[in-house]
Amino acid sequence: MRVKFQKGLEEYTHLVMFDLATRVSGVCVWDIREQRPLFTTVLRVKEGVELPAASLYEELDKLFADIENRGIDLKNILIYQEAMPAQVSGGNSTVQTFISLARSHAILDLYTFVKGLAVYDYTGVFPVSTHAYLRRILGRERTEKVTKQDILSYVKEKYDLESLTFDESDAVFLAETFINVKWNKDLQEEIRDIKRHIKELVDPKRIAVLKKEQGRLAGLKLKVEEEKG
Repeated sequence: MRVKFQKGLEEYTHLVMFDLATRVSGVCVWDIREQRPLFTTVLRVKEGVELPAASLYEELDKLFADIENRGIDLKNILIYQEAMPAQVSGGNSTVQTFISLARSHAILDLYTFVKGLAVYDYTGVFPVSTHAYLRRILGRERTEKVTKQDILSYVKEKYDLESLTFDESDAVFLAETFINVKWNKDLQEEIRDIKRHIKELVDPKRIAVLKKEQGRLAGLKLKVEEEKG
């Protein structure tokens, strides 16, 4: 159930962020009110099974059962993930791993749709956004490479977390990037699109409706950490 632009983030209690992979996916359950990870975990697809996609579906069932057992109402969670790459990137990537990753994304999309869970959208946070955000935080040059170790070190120090895997720390930083960068950026882009559309209209009633929508969207913006500082 896609909910982008429909409600304010404060209307949810937790964000469940996925760093999806073919075999081992990182998960961060983020406490929206406390503005920090509540817990992290990994979902492991079983080796040698006939249908790995079915194994991931079962792992998702276990995850959300665990979330409910912690006293969290699934009606109050928001789900998101890292974006699926647009193409095979080279290096160690192959067409087969690309297809397997696409299946993982499809399984998460299907699971959340069948269960009626709130999903921000079905695109996700792109690595270029997380890397740019971390470079800005660390004061690095735009061309400097960001590694998984950089993300792990930042997350462990900021949130005083131990024994994190790279998959878990990636999920935590995806959650932080979504809240501190992408949420407001998406709203601002939508507001700009409406503003451009208004310039093309002559009907005062339609213009009034769109201006009201602009105001509603502006009210959904977050005061993020960088602004607080």
